[in-house]
Amino acid sequence: MTPGQIIKTFKSKKGNDVIIRYPKWEDLDEATTLANELVKEEAHLMLSEKQTHEDEAKWLAESLVQIEQGKKIQLFVDVNDHYAGNAEIRVRDKRQSHVGEIGIALGKDFRDEGIGAELLTALIAEGKKAGLQLLILYCFQTNEQALHLYKKLGFTRSGIVPGIYAYKGDFVGEVTLYLPLV
Repeated sequence: MTPGQIIKTFKSKKGNDVIIRYPKWEDLDEATTLANELVKEEAHLMLSEKQTHEDEAKWLAESLVQIEQGKKIQLFVDVNDHYAGNAEIRVRDKRQSHVGEIGIALGKDFRDEGIGAELLTALIAEGKKAGLQLLILYCFQTNEQALHLYKKLGFTRSGIVPGIYAYKGDFVGEVTLYLPLV
């Protein structure tokens, strides 16, 4: 992995120029801005508190090290030369070293353009290249848009844990999904 290396370029459904690539240190400021936009939106993410520049610097530095160590696969997406989101596979260890856990975040202004599907498809391909055999992910039960995407890309539901997330004054279930890569 070369920082900033481009994996794919395409036009979104709305005609925007999209680049899927590996992260680089220069992404820090825009990553911080997007993280805080997602917190303000109360997006369906674990992230729930405003992030400082230092918080994001620590996260990005750790991510770059984990990528170098083969413990993480991470892709960033730019839309019209602006950071729009990311997706990652956290590679498990020991008896689960063949398994990767997916996380994805895309800015509100970039949804419904096919960008999330392309980003996740590219991430899955990178997981296959890395020799992973199974991908898993967890999703808020109320995130119907994401659940639709995961089903479309071949993920299978394996269960729901009710009330696991405190979200917008309520308790929301978590759906577990998986995708075999072999």
